[in-house]
Amino acid sequence: MLLTQKTLPKTLYWSAPLDLDSDFTPEDPLAFDYLGQQVGLWLFEGFTTRTSRAQNYAVVIYGLHLAELACQRYDIPSDDVSRTKLFERWERFWALATLESHGRSLGRGHADGMRGIRGATRAWFDGARPLRLDYSLISRQSELGSLGAYLSSLRTYKLVVPGTLRPSLAARTIIDAFWDEPDQNQAVGQYQEYALRALDPKRLTIERKHGRISLAKVGKMSRLSSLTERGRKAQQDRLWQALFLNARDGTTLSLAHQLIAARRDGVDASAELLEGMLEGRWGPLDPPLRDLVQTAIAFGRFAQLVLDRFASAYAFINDHNWVADFAATASAAFPAAQMDELRAACREVLDAPASARFRRLVFHGPPMMQLVVELSVADSSTALDRLLAFHRAVQQSRRGGGSWIRRQDDKLILQATNYTGYRTRAQFPEFKLGVVQRLLHDLGRLS
Repeated sequence: MLLTQKTLPKTLYWSAPLDLDSDFTPEDPLAFDYLGQQVGLWLFEGFTTRTSRAQNYAVVIYGLHLAELACQRYDIPSDDVSRTKLFERWERFWALATLESHGRSLGRGHADGMRGIRGATRAWFDGARPLRLDYSLISRQSELGSLGAYLSSLRTYKLVVPGTLRPSLAARTIIDAFWDEPDQNQAVGQYQEYALRALDPKRLTIERKHGRISLAKVGKMSRLSSLTERGRKAQQDRLWQALFLNARDGTTLSLAHQLIAARRDGVDASAELLEGMLEGRWGPLDPPLRDLVQTAIAFGRFAQLVLDRFASAYAFINDHNWVADFAATASAAFPAAQMDELRAACREVLDAPASARFRRLVFHGPPMMQLVVELSVADSSTALDRLLAFHRAVQQSRRGGGSWIRRQDDKLILQATNYTGYRTRAQFPEFKLGVVQRLLHDLGRLS
């Protein structure tokens, strides 16, 4: 049904279906996803939301090692541009090998689903004919592929030489054991020769067998599940040493032990995990870490509550044919009976021992803390006004994006009508706890 509006929206929005391997996440209207990621960095300095598989650390390190060898073998300039292109060839070869090892495409959520799964699936086909290596794995592969996802973490852990794309000496044992334990498999050198053959810039295709090594065997030996599937305890221990025992932030290892103990009690959800840690259920926390956990809980509760309030306002306007009274929307989004709960959540953030860190963030942190102050004493009408102002500021900081909800006199008008987040309750932030749980599982530390 077509509806008339007194004024035309100033900004138009459209949507398109996303690839299954897309790095895009639905835009958060209040930047709470971004802020939650910053809290996650305070808890786990060396990990990001994209570094969730332990074997991928080895894949990237080994790929950079291959790039170094390929520069020498194929007389290629040993610079970052060349190394990146060579690594991308390795990543495409490895993705094809993973698919070949399963003999089919991998469904969403598969344990061996890699970055660029859609591109690799389009390039792979059953049979014996060679496979092309010049296919498109993922748009902006250097940024959104495994190298872009893991490089900053590898540098934090000093597994890559700072300012370069060269593996460090600390990564040598992981590289040497990439295919198997060196003293247990005499064919390790053949796997490397096969991989280097794929890195030859003049080669457009790769055969499915090289000597006695098949592409399927390459995938089975190196795919993401290989650490657990093949029972590679020694390699798991090397990565545990590199990523957890060698962590220098003073929080990662302690939190890992907490997560391991919590799993034994069947606790996995982020809110319950953090609250249990604060209560000392799985052992004491050092004071600095305790401060961070308390701050994470306070922010998580505030973010969850306020995002739900935004969703309520959006839903009310949407249900009124995209135009609604401001006062009526404020009453629906911020019921007077629930204002005490909101004010209490604001006070928790303001009193949290590490909340000053938000004010030091370059993006969104200081405005969020100002919003917390304003909401802590606001009535329903003021709360909606300040929330929409914060939302507008967030959107304007994102390449000049416009507010999803525009105020005109005493009316509120939806500018963006394709937001679906209002249909479900906001979730408590993960703060990278899920990422670390997946890493610990890959390393054999979680069942």
